[in-house]
Amino acid sequence: MTCAPGPATFRLLDAYVGWDQDQQNVERIVGFTDPAGIRLAHSGSSPEGPTRSQLLPWFPDRRLAPGCQPCAWYLLAGARLTRRDECAGGWKPVWSRACDPGLLRDPISVAARGHRVAVVDSGRVLVWRNEGEQLAGVIRLGKASLAALAPDDEVLVARDGRTDLARFSSDGRWLGALPTGADGRVVGIRSGPCRSIWLLSEDNTGFHIHVSESGGKFNTATLGQLAAAIPPSSLVSAGDEGFCLTEPGHDGPVTSCYTWQGEPRPEEPPMPQQYERTGSMVTTKIDSGISRCRWHRVRVDAQVPTGTAVTVQIVVSEDDNYADSDWQTAPPGTTDFLIDQPPGRFLTLRLGMSGDGSATPVVSRIRLDFPRVTSADLLPPAYRQDPVADDFTERFLSLFDATMAEIDRVIERYPALLDPAGVPDRALPWLAGLLGLSFEAGWDARTRRALLKAAPALYRRRGTPWAIEEAARIVFGVTPVINELATDRRWAHTGGKGPGLGAVRLFGRSASRFRIGGSALGAAPLRAFGNPDSDPITEHAYRFRVLLPAGSADEKALRRLVERQAPAHTVGSVRTGGVGFVVGSRSTVGVDTAFVPLPPPVLGGLRLNRDGVIRPGPRGPRRGVSVGVVSAVGVHTQMS
Repeated sequence: MTCAPGPATFRLLDAYVGWDQDQQNVERIVGFTDPAGIRLAHSGSSPEGPTRSQLLPWFPDRRLAPGCQPCAWYLLAGARLTRRDECAGGWKPVWSRACDPGLLRDPISVAARGHRVAVVDSGRVLVWRNEGEQLAGVIRLGKASLAALAPDDEVLVARDGRTDLARFSSDGRWLGALPTGADGRVVGIRSGPCRSIWLLSEDNTGFHIHVSESGGKFNTATLGQLAAAIPPSSLVSAGDEGFCLTEPGHDGPVTSCYTWQGEPRPEEPPMPQQYERTGSMVTTKIDSGISRCRWHRVRVDAQVPTGTAVTVQIVVSEDDNYADSDWQTAPPGTTDFLIDQPPGRFLTLRLGMSGDGSATPVVSRIRLDFPRVTSADLLPPAYRQDPVADDFTERFLSLFDATMAEIDRVIERYPALLDPAGVPDRALPWLAGLLGLSFEAGWDARTRRALLKAAPALYRRRGTPWAIEEAARIVFGVTPVINELATDRRWAHTGGKGPGLGAVRLFGRSASRFRIGGSALGAAPLRAFGNPDSDPITEHAYRFRVLLPAGSADEKALRRLVERQAPAHTVGSVRTGGVGFVVGSRSTVGVDTAFVPLPPPVLGGLRLNRDGVIRPGPRGPRRGVSVGVVSAVGVHTQMS
C-alpha cells in the first residue's frame, strides 16, 4: 500500500454526482445527464441528438422499407409500389400492368416484414402476403400515417395527432390500442427481436427513441441500444433529391443512389459536418470546505478521437477575486496533472472541446483530489525547510505516489473481479476459465452468473446426484429426477424382508448367459467375461437415468451436461417425457409421462360423440388381449 500519511478526499464531476456547470457559461456542449458523458452538440435543430441522418439505417424514409433479403427494398414511386430484389438490379413494379389490382390511390408509407407488405393509402392500410401476390386484408383507419408489421401476424398503425399505436391483425381485426407515452409525433416504427417494438418520435427538442419489451411499457432508449438490438440497413442518406444505399461488393462497399422514382442518379457528395467545431463550459465555484486548501490533482476520463481535443483550465481562490491571468492551463493532450495554484477554498474549472465536425470528444468524468497529501509528509522536517525545494519534492514524489495508487486500486478492485454478480457480461468467460468451466453458446448471462456462483458447491459434490440435479436446474430451470438403476432392480428379493442375493435364485442359469450343458442353444446370450452369477448386478450397476418433463430442456444439451457432471465410472442416459407410458421401461408419472385425454374417435372421417354406438364385429366383442394378434391396450382391449 502507499505510504501517504493521511486520507485524501476528492470531488467528482459526472452525470451521477453532477457537473456543477454554470448555465450561463455553457456553449455548444450537451449530455450533462447522460451517463456516457458530455460532448459537443450536434449542429442543426437537434443538438442533443441523435440526428435524423444517424437514425436512417433503422428508421428510413416512410416511402422506403427493407425487405426480407439483405439487398431487397420496397419503394413507393408515386402511386406505384416497386421492389428491388437483386443487389445490382434496379427497381421493378411489384405488379405488372396486367396483374395490377389498381388499389393504390395516394400511398404515403410502406412497411415490410418477411413476406408481408403493408401500404398506408388514403385513410386505409392494405396488407399483402407473399410479397404482394395475395391481399390479406384492408384496415380502414382515418388519419393513418405509418404502419409496421410485427410478429404473430400483427399490424401496428400510427395516426396523425395521436401517440398511441392501433393494433390489428393482417385480415383487419381490431386488437386494441398500445399507449406509448411519447411526446410529439410518431415518425418511425420498427419491430425487433423478442417481440420488442421500437418507436421514433419528434418534438421541439429533437428526436427520441422509445422501446417496449415483450408488450410492456415504453421506455426511453439510446441509439446504442437500438444498434445492439437491430442490425442497421444499407440506407446511408435520404433527401429531397433521392436516397443512397451502401452495400458490400466484390472490391469493397458500393454506394448506389436513386431518385424517388427509382431512377439511378449520381452519388451524393460527403455528408456535411454533424457536430459543432468548438464548445466550452465553466463550473461554478467548487467548495472544498477547507480554508486555504491546497488542491492536489485533476484527472479527466475522456475519449478523444482523431481530429478532436480536450483542454482543461483551473483557478483556485479563497473568494471571488481572481484575474484572467490566474488560470492554469493543462498541457495539450494531458488528462492527468497536478494543480500548481496558491492555496484557496474554491476551485473553478473551465473545459474546452474542439473537433473537425465529423467526431466529438466525450468526457465521462473529472476527478479533483484535495487536499494535497504526498509521501513527502513522511520526510524529516529538514527536507521541507526551503519552500521552493519543498514544492519540488512534493511534485516529484507525487509521480511515484500516483503509480503506487494505481497498483493499490488494482489490488482493491481485484476481489470485485471475482464476483459473478458484479463483473460485466464480457468478463464472464474469463472468470469461468479461472474455475475450469466452459459455457455453451446458447447460455445467457443470467445462467452463466448462476453457474459461477454455484461452482464451489458443484465442485465439492461433483459426481453426486445432487450436483447433477443442481446443474440441470441452473441451466434449464427445472429439477430432473435421477434414477439409479441398481437400486431400483431387486433381482434376488421376493419382498422387503425376504431372502437376499445368494440365498435364492430368481432367475435361471440359461437366462443369464450361455453355459455348456445348462442352456438351450439360442435361448441365452453369449458372454465370455466375468462371473455369470453377478450378471443381475452388473446389468444395472453404475448406471443411472436422468428424467425430465417433455419440452423442458434440449435433450442434446442435457446429455452434454450429464456427460460433464457424471463420474467417469458411470454410464448415464437421458430421457425427456412424452404423453404416455413407455412399455418395458420405468416411468415416473409427472416427470417423463403425463395423463392426457384420448383423441376423439373418428370413423371413416366422421367424428363420434357420446351418442354414437359401434356394434361388435363377426367375432363378437373383445374383452382382453388376444394371443398372436396385434392389440392396442385401451383401444380395443381392456385390462381385466
